[in-house]
Amino acid sequence: ASFTVADGAVDVLIDKAVAIALDGQPGPVHVDVPIGVAVAEQPNRPSVRRVRPSLTAPAAGPDLDTARSWLSNSERPLMIAGVDVLNHGAADIVADFARSFQIPLITTYKAKGVLPEDHPLSLGGAGLSPKADELFLDLVSRSDLIVLAGYDPIEMRSGWRNPWSADADVIEFCAVANTHYMHQARLSFIGDVGVGLTTFRSGVPPISTWPNAEHASTRRALKHAFAVESEWGPAAVIETARQTLPRDTVATVDAGAHRILLSQMWECYQPQTLLQSTGLCTMGCALPLAMGFKLVEPERPVVVFVGDAGLEMVLGELATARDLQLPVVVVVFVDESLALIEAKQRRSGYDNRGVDFGRTNFPAVAEAMGGYGALVDNRDELARELQQALTRSTFAVVACQIGAKAYDGKF
Repeated sequence: ASFTVADGAVDVLIDKAVAIALDGQPGPVHVDVPIGVAVAEQPNRPSVRRVRPSLTAPAAGPDLDTARSWLSNSERPLMIAGVDVLNHGAADIVADFARSFQIPLITTYKAKGVLPEDHPLSLGGAGLSPKADELFLDLVSRSDLIVLAGYDPIEMRSGWRNPWSADADVIEFCAVANTHYMHQARLSFIGDVGVGLTTFRSGVPPISTWPNAEHASTRRALKHAFAVESEWGPAAVIETARQTLPRDTVATVDAGAHRILLSQMWECYQPQTLLQSTGLCTMGCALPLAMGFKLVEPERPVVVFVGDAGLEMVLGELATARDLQLPVVVVVFVDESLALIEAKQRRSGYDNRGVDFGRTNFPAVAEAMGGYGALVDNRDELARELQQALTRSTFAVVACQIGAKAYDGKF
């Protein structure tokens, strides 16, 4: 939404803006404050506050009875959880549902960690990698019940358009009505995701699922598909960082080829521990995201994963990190290329145009701006620099030289 604040109605419009921003599926609201209103005295009256509606749950009736019957009789149920699980604070409810009913859980890449990704039922994040999605969608096709929890398909690639047949048993618990038409569900319950799932499972005993353990095979296949094949490269950077940094580390990532690979390889053990742009996939956002989180939880380890072009766009933020004394760890994938666009150009048979650029001496920039910098090209050096970075009182930039076309075949 977009509003212009009117004189005498500042409180009403601001409360309205906040309500729209937070309702249903959260999103931005633009508020224009004319100079005349900004300097004007406003009425001294009690603040306007909308009464927030009570959380809604599925109503008793034939649809809810049918949904429970499908769950009771399912042998190969599958759950897909999306970012609205986090928006509704329902991560624990989803995780408990998966554990109680032994339902394998696919999350979107923005809902990673709803169930710890080292749990046998967790299949990790979907929606960015074609290689991973092929395995996910094969399991979807073998399921006899699909439960969608806060799943917003705007997060997904086009391969997730109509991923099941029209007569498949699909139940969705969603924040807002389906107007996206990326998929359809046979039963749709609109309201609070956590309350909806709690109501849905009430009175349904746990079931025995996946007699042939196909979900376990899919989990192994995903691990194999993203196993590191070389001693050095972007996959080795991610694997080394995950092995080196503490389990409770919060990671941030911006747009690019590195984000696709990271979404599959970086394990999350809690929700909201991989932070990224919600909708716009903005280059350079990883650094300010990390700084914001570090301000809120200064004792928590925070690592930034960013491409070299992305960091070049926001180098000035390093001065802010210095002045705020935020010891974030910045891991830079250095390949002197907009790798994702360069690969698309090659696949499309186009000439190389506008995707290559010169090398920035990131360690020197970091030192000049009051931090620490290092250039690494092997696992041992990276692990050592990450360990030392956690002990520093200022930011550290660890530039990882990975070379051109380093992401080919990786995702």
